[in-house]
Order: sequence, then C-alpha cells, then structure tokens
Amino acid sequence: MELSHLQIIDWESAVKLAGGKREFAEEILDFLIMTLSDDIAALQHSYQAKNYSDLLRKAHKLHGALCYCGLPRLKALIVRLETDLKNNTMDNLPSLLTQLGSETTLLLKEVSLCKHAK
Repeated sequence: MELSHLQIIDWESAVKLAGGKREFAEEILDFLIMTLSDDIAALQHSYQAKNYSDLLRKAHKLHGALCYCGLPRLKALIVRLETDLKNNTMDNLPSLLTQLGSETTLLLKEVSLCKHAK
C-alpha cells in the first residue's frame, strides 16, 4: 500500500485531536508507543495462528487508538487490514502486516528524532 504521500506524524491533526494542546498530543502518542510494538507482534501472532477473528478484534482495537494520535500512515494501514478482514480478503494480509511493522519502525525513529530535537 502506497503511503509516501502521507506524513508519519501529522502534528497539526494530533494537536487538533488533543484539544489544541501539543503537550497532550505528545502524551497520547507516548501512551500509544508504549504498547505499539507489542500490539503489532500480537497481530502477527494472530495471523500466524490463523485466528482471523482475534486478528480482526486486535486490528479494530488498534484502529480505535490510532484515531486519536495523528498517525495517518499507520491508520491507513490498519483501516485497510480491518476492512480486508471484514470482507474475508486474505491475500494482502501478509504484506499489510509487514508494512505495519515497517511503519512502526519509522514512527519510532521519527519520535526519537523529535525528542532529540527538543
């Protein structure tokens, strides 16, 4: 899925979602990041176990969390994953899960750069 036209972190959106408070937007993102790698690993585990109902449940939960963070690339991927699962379209699942892992790595690097820039 092509995502290069989207920002990794859309701070304008994140701040808007946080009621106009940058500090609160950063806290929300930090909270998500604390469990994001585990969440992605859990998605991978459910896929490998062919437990698609659990994969859908976990994707839906992560989608809900991403709605408050200003992360358009990750959100687009998780929306696509959730939609494919709901439609029983399994062909793209491996590449979507791989891409979720890659985008998570990019996000963590971006956050690290932002924190070092302060």
